Amino acid sequence: MWAGAEVQLELGVIRGDYVRACVTSVGHSEWPAIISTTLGVLFLVYLTTVLLFPKVPNIIAPSSSFSETGSLNSIFSGPTEALSPAVERLVADLRRATQEAERGGVPFSYTAKERERWLERNPCRARSELPPLYARRRVQDVAPNPQWQAVLAEYATLHRTCVRKIANLTDYFVTGADVPGCKFMTGESLFGLGNKLTFAASLVLYAILTQRVVLFPEWSSSMPVTMCEPFEGSSWKVPTGLEFLSKRPMSPMGVNELRSTNATDRLLAWVDLERKHWTNASAANLAGKMYYAELDDGWQPVDRFWCDAEQEVASHVRWMSMAGCFYFVPKLFAIPRFQPTLEALFPDKLALTHILRSVFLPYDAAWDRVKRIDDMFLEKADKRVSIQVRYRMGEYEHTQLSQGVNQHITSCLLDNGILPNVTQFFSPELQRGLPRPAPIIKVLITSLYLDLQDHLSEMYLRHQTVTGESVGLLQLTHDDEQRWGLEPDTQALVEVILLSLSDTMLVTPLSTFGGVAQAYGGLRPFIIEQSKREGGSCVRADSVDMCYQQASTTYDCPHDKRRHEKEISDVVPYIQKCMAVDSSTGVHLITS
Repeated sequence: MWAGAEVQLELGVIRGDYVRACVTSVGHSEWPAIISTTLGVLFLVYLTTVLLFPKVPNIIAPSSSFSETGSLNSIFSGPTEALSPAVERLVADLRRATQEAERGGVPFSYTAKERERWLERNPCRARSELPPLYARRRVQDVAPNPQWQAVLAEYATLHRTCVRKIANLTDYFVTGADVPGCKFMTGESLFGLGNKLTFAASLVLYAILTQRVVLFPEWSSSMPVTMCEPFEGSSWKVPTGLEFLSKRPMSPMGVNELRSTNATDRLLAWVDLERKHWTNASAANLAGKMYYAELDDGWQPVDRFWCDAEQEVASHVRWMSMAGCFYFVPKLFAIPRFQPTLEALFPDKLALTHILRSVFLPYDAAWDRVKRIDDMFLEKADKRVSIQVRYRMGEYEHTQLSQGVNQHITSCLLDNGILPNVTQFFSPELQRGLPRPAPIIKVLITSLYLDLQDHLSEMYLRHQTVTGESVGLLQLTHDDEQRWGLEPDTQALVEVILLSLSDTMLVTPLSTFGGVAQAYGGLRPFIIEQSKREGGSCVRADSVDMCYQQASTTYDCPHDKRRHEKEISDVVPYIQKCMAVDSSTGVHLITS
């Protein structure tokens, strides 16, 4: 526990014991003098504490409005250690935004009864039941991150304050209202669950760094209907009336006008205009001028997004929307104004792992599937291996490559000692020498096709292993084609979580499905060589972090001459190009 907080808690115990001792040992006539002396001593102790600890970080209790419940009772408990200065500043920024949102109205309250009702309406068993499944593995799990938990707790307070205080977000947007401290970001992530999760996780981190309330549409992103509500006392669902802020127009003609007058190029033009005449007063002059803006090209943030000048202007936009399908956390570390905070917040660079495990947890119906499958097939295993195979071009690519890919997977498993080899003929001597019961290895396969399971079954269900283990194979689905909608996304989430529970993982290049599974698991996977070229069967990934595909590797910051057109990896060494076996373009974080 942080030292200053510890002193204050101990004083409470001392005061209680002192008063009890006085009650049992003195008469009524002595009370006035004793009370006076006691108050004088307590005042001196208080004054000493204030002088010794003038800058006590408020990490025991959240910001002012969090009545009747403290962060120690919250589902996102704050840390019991001092925050680093950079993280402390982020917590202070979040707290300041919350206090601004409360100012000028009735103080916002969140009582113990309200919290109890919210938890009843938004149960999330995975929050408590998932960590033990990671801890049971043969590999060392990712260390807890109390700094991140403290930030997340403070952000949840801001999210709750703005959403509950404003109440009708649609009217708030349409009327152009402005509640100081409350800025919003709507995000739409598209295509498969891997794309949706990684893009949404990136947006959540960006929203926290910029003190924005992040919201996701139910109809396209599927986040609000496959995941637990992550921010206590609040909701991250885009109200139905605001769905027109998404990239795919579903609304009246007026939306096109709104989008065309606030498009990305208009915002960048505004940045260029302001920077030509930039003074200390420019930031203040921007306040209120920017109402709604986009900062993407429909797939990912534009290249100039990663620059301080653009972020300065964007910080004054009250409503922002972004759509895409690319994971972009690595390049948030490249933005100068965010870099010190992110380095302090995630010294291991496992940002995506910490975000997924704390914010993106399967809702109870999906979690029940995970638990049932784990209980029936995986719990008793001595070793767990997962293999994720994806053919991006569908059946045509599968027909062309599957035979070679299956051979590569087999070689990877055997050459790296992940699975044992088999004997061609049954050996009674080997059978007699095996331990009883024989160790069990369970292999979970996720693929749209059954051929890999058939290939491995030919080996392990018909032959002895040379070391005596029993190898069991499990594949839950084989749809032959990618499907869309709530049920496919739910089943995909189940399989992603199950993949992440393994000791060793093999993944397909360029697959966000595999990438998000390795991130949940905190695993450095083997990347399968999926091309027809000669060479190795697989390569061990150099990082837990997945690849930010199709990302520029250079800065495009015309207002920052020190970085403009420089290689990002030359400026930030732990941001490196993705491995050649995985992607020919893009960057990722080198995790420790």
